[in-house]
Amino acid sequence: MKYQFKVILWAIFTLTLAACQEKTVTKNSNSSNPYSNCSGQGYWTSPGCPGFCQNNPAGYGCAGSTTTGGTTTGGTTTSGSTTGGTTGTSSGGNCIAPVLPSCPNYCTVYPGAYGCLANGTNCNLTPSASGCPGSSTTVNPNWGVQYPGGVPQGTCSEPTIPEGMESAFNTRKGTITLAGLTTGSILYSPFAPEAPNYLNTSPMLKSVAQAKVFYMTDSTLKVRFKVKPQPDAAQTDTMCYGRNMPASTIPGYTKLQYYVKVYGVNASNAVTFLDTKGPFTTGVNSCSSAVDLSQYINQNPGQIGLVVAVDQVKANQNCWWSATTGFSGCNMYKNIRSFDCWAMDIEVAADGTKTFD
Repeated sequence: MKYQFKVILWAIFTLTLAACQEKTVTKNSNSSNPYSNCSGQGYWTSPGCPGFCQNNPAGYGCAGSTTTGGTTTGGTTTSGSTTGGTTGTSSGGNCIAPVLPSCPNYCTVYPGAYGCLANGTNCNLTPSASGCPGSSTTVNPNWGVQYPGGVPQGTCSEPTIPEGMESAFNTRKGTITLAGLTTGSILYSPFAPEAPNYLNTSPMLKSVAQAKVFYMTDSTLKVRFKVKPQPDAAQTDTMCYGRNMPASTIPGYTKLQYYVKVYGVNASNAVTFLDTKGPFTTGVNSCSSAVDLSQYINQNPGQIGLVVAVDQVKANQNCWWSATTGFSGCNMYKNIRSFDCWAMDIEVAADGTKTFD
């Protein structure tokens, strides 16, 4: 009886061990294909996914990358021995470890990746094959979708209490939202004649008198800029001031490039240009580094305050689509179309408030 009980326990242990090994193998098999899931944030962060080069223009295999790899040719295995096999250079990238959609064996290694069909067809190489988007390499299969992989998550550190202080007020925050310009300099300023008409913009940033209070301080003044997701072009002309209607929709920007202009303000709210900072390049839902404006406080006689303007706003949405690399050329920043809007938050750290770097 004791012997039979030991046999049963041993059988249960063996079956459990086998199941765990099978689960481990399955898990490892799935994890060996890190580029198989292009949904959600993977759309922007995984090499080979359509949005990777848009969000990472210098990433491996993208237009801004300086990395090239090689391709493997020849090579046969007979009776356990390998013969032939040479390694060459290819502008298509590193196909020894086929991380690029343009590699011939990409879909063999990553069968669940974007553009790979169940029959093994690689739509990146044969876009006209059955089940693929089409024969034209300029057609973006996500055309008309604002953020195909969802809005990028971004990063923005939380303000902290300055060293030596036990408590501090929250930083001041305001929002600006404007239409793009096909030509010319895209400029937000609180002293523009149309500033009172700005839509979806904080009242404190729509006039010099109010902006002067927004930036008020005695000795310390820092600002930073948080890029907001592009307002959906499918919405009405009430989304932002100056927008041309109607418009076709193209994928939203994931980064903005811009300059910051600094102006002194006197008691009658007249402004005097002081300096230009930048350029800055900031991703959606991310913050720029802190711009320290403390040196400009009381710089001129009669100056009692400061205001800032945002100039030469450009976006990376004007990139082109290729069936082999997804979005490319996205390190080429261009003016935002007059059909589209752009938006960002301005955050101020002053005397008595929390601060940021």
